This record gives sequence, C-alpha cells and structure tokens, in this order.
Amino acid sequence: MLKRKIRDYILSLSDIYNTHDDHAKGRLVSLGSSLLTAFYNVFITGIFYTGFLSMYDISITDFGIITFIPYIGNCFSVFSGLVLRRFKKRKKILLIAKIYFYAMYILATTLMPQFILEKAGRMYAFIIILFLAHSVYALFSPGLTTWFYNFYPMENERRTRYIALNQVFSSITSSLILILSSFITDAVAGSPYQKTIILSMRYLAFILVLIDVFIQSRAAEYPYPESAKLKLRQVFILPFRYRKFMYCIAFMFFWNFLANFNNGLWSYHLLNHMHFPYLLINAMSVMYTFILISTQGVWRRILRRYSWIKTFGLTNLIWVPTEILYFFMSVDRGWMFVPLSFIQNLLSVGLNLSYANILYLNLPQEDSTTHIAFYSIGCNLFAFLGLMLGTAVSSITGDTPVMLLGMPVYSVQYTTLMRAAAQLTVGLVLTLGWKYFTPEADIAEIDKQASITRVHREATRKAIRQFIAAHRFARRNSKRTGGI
Repeated sequence: MLKRKIRDYILSLSDIYNTHDDHAKGRLVSLGSSLLTAFYNVFITGIFYTGFLSMYDISITDFGIITFIPYIGNCFSVFSGLVLRRFKKRKKILLIAKIYFYAMYILATTLMPQFILEKAGRMYAFIIILFLAHSVYALFSPGLTTWFYNFYPMENERRTRYIALNQVFSSITSSLILILSSFITDAVAGSPYQKTIILSMRYLAFILVLIDVFIQSRAAEYPYPESAKLKLRQVFILPFRYRKFMYCIAFMFFWNFLANFNNGLWSYHLLNHMHFPYLLINAMSVMYTFILISTQGVWRRILRRYSWIKTFGLTNLIWVPTEILYFFMSVDRGWMFVPLSFIQNLLSVGLNLSYANILYLNLPQEDSTTHIAFYSIGCNLFAFLGLMLGTAVSSITGDTPVMLLGMPVYSVQYTTLMRAAAQLTVGLVLTLGWKYFTPEADIAEIDKQASITRVHREATRKAIRQFIAAHRFARRNSKRTGGI
C-alpha cells in the first residue's frame, strides 16, 4: 500500500515536472526558482525584515510608512505594456530588471544605515531607495508573470496539482530556513551578534537572488502575441470589456486592501509589544507547511467540489472569529497565539490554493500583459490604501497601550476587528454569488460533480435505509419464531 502511494506520488510529480518538453521543463525551472525565492525571502521579508528595521529604532508608524512605499512605486506598472511591447524577446531585460530590484531592495537598504546615522535621514533614504527599486521594477515584473504563465497546465486538475506542489515544496524550504535562522537569532538575542547575523542573512539573500536569476534564464521563452499599438488609457479600458474578469479583479483589489490592512504592523506588534521571540513567531509560520502537506488533498477535493471562488468565500467566513479573538490577545493571554495561529494556518491553505488561480480564471488571452498590468496597478493601489489606513489606525496611540476591559490595548489591535467585519462581507458575497466570478465551463463541471455526489449520497442513504429495514425485519421475524 505504501509502495503504491509512493509510486503514484512519483508519477504525479513526473507528470508535472520533467525535461521531456519545454512546458514541463519550464515548470521545473519555476519550481527551482520558487524554492530559492522561498529561501531568500525568509531573510528579507516578514519578521526578519521587521527585525532589520527595528534595529534602527523605527517606530510602528514609521514602519507602516516604509511598508506602503513599495505599493506606490508598483503603480508604475501602468506603463508596463508600453515598455514591454518594444521587446519581442524579453528574457534578458526581465532578468536584468530583477537583479536591479534586489540590488536596491537588499544591498542598498542594508548598506545605507552604515553611512546615514541620523534617524530622520535614514527614514528619507529608506523611502527613496524603496521607491526607486519598486517603481522601475514595476515596468518589467508583469512580463515575468506573462512569461511563466505559458508553463501552467491547461487542465483544471493538473493546474491545481501544479499550484499545490509548488506551494508544498516552497513551504518546506522556507520552514526549514525559518526555524534554523530563528534559533540562531534568538540564541544571540541582546548581543551585538544578533545584528551581525541579520545583516549577514541579507547579503546571503542577494547571492541566492543571482542563482535564482540564472535558473530562470534556463526556461524557454515563447513568442508574445502581436497586438495593436496600445494607448495608455486602454490599460484602464480594455479590462472592462470582460465582465467576469472584472468581477474577479474587483474582488482581488478589495482583498489586497484587506490583506495588507495590518500587514507587517502585526509582526511589529508581536515582536515589539507582545515580546514574542523570533522562534515562536516563525514556528507558527512553519506550522503552515505541515498543515499544507497533510491537508492539501482535502483542500483539492473541496476546490473541485465548490470551485475556487466559493472555497475562498467559505474559508473567509470561518476565519472571522479568529480575528475577533486576536483583539483580546494580550501579554497575559499570550497562550492564545498558538491555537489561533493553528486555525488560521489551516484556513490559509484553502485561501492560498484558491487565490493563486483567481487571476487566471477569466484572464483574456488578448493583450494579457495589459490586463495583468491593470491587475498589478489596482492590487498595489488598494494594498497601499489598506496599509495606509491600517497605519493611521495603529498610529492613534502608537507604541503606547490604553487600558480597555481590564487589559492593555494597542491601536493596531483594532485592525483585527475591522478585518473581521470586511472578511464577513467577502465571505457572504463569494459564497452566495460564486457563479458571477466563475467561467461557464467550470460551473458546468462543478454542477456535474455536485450531481454525481447527490446520486452517490442518495444511493448511500437508500442502502442504509434498506439495511435498517432488513435488520428490523430480521428482529421481528426472530421474535415471532422465538429466537430459533
């Protein structure tokens, strides 16, 4: 039994990743890139990014400002279609742009504080560097999405497997690195070595970026569809010709607003207000990997049964109570962090699997780069608005708590209640109106699966009723015959 499962898993892998054709090889390259990205992102995002900024006395308000600057820069993706259409072959320029971005994002921000010692000066320098990094890269990053989208399997089931496998392997990689690096960082907490380790991690991340770029360069590049000369205003006009695509885009805009409402700010709260060690915070992140591996099969069946959109909606509805409970978490109630993190990690598997394909559900093949640019602009704009509002809410009392209901409450905690209300709305809209967002072919397939399920369920009920009736008849007959 075990051998058969292992053999089936290997066959499933070889069906998605192999070197026999350019598409499968492209997926293999994408997997390798995902693993490396998961590796170096540990050192330059999340709690280690928060720790890096905290080393230079950045307050929660300043942290919020630094965090939403990239979203302003990313709005320059509006010009992406105009720039990229000039390149029939884009691989080299895309990879050069990626190296530029990480050189600014990692090297420049890491070296700058060594030369600018004044706190206000550092703030301005962080803002300028991050804006230049993201605004330039925004012109090219949609091209990477278009390039690697060619390798996505067309079949719904294989695409789900591909997305799930990429997430599993990436999560395993980042989890191992998170635990090891967190253990080392906590072990030298309070000493000068902690700062040295965090800075060294960032330099290592840039080396891994260069390796990642080399691996991506191995992927084939297919000709891009010819399109008429595009005027800038058409970036904001073309997508509106596709109703279901716009429904999905509108939802994704709002979700980026919501997802970034306290993005980064909550990590700052856990690290600086709750005083949780790196190891505890990252251990909860690592928990996601184990849950992903053990439940992805269940979530894939749920996706097949309820669709990408409805699954996302149902998951949001279940998520709502956890945000409300997070509001009541204080230093004295720190034990709440683990069970709430477990529940959110379990639900995150469904959220991430379903969200990963929503952009592509109704993506028009005509001028796909333009539509992706429109998506990128809107998502970044709404993410910026969400983080700006979250920062404004968090800055009301900043790093000073106020007593409420007998416990100290920081302003950032109110963002959890606001997220709960918004997620309730998202959950109801997507659960009840999922067909408005879903392609007709997928609706037919889901309805067919639902019909088959109903037939099987009715057959099972009938068999159970027949069994109960037969059992009752046997008991009555046994009584009449005296048990003989």
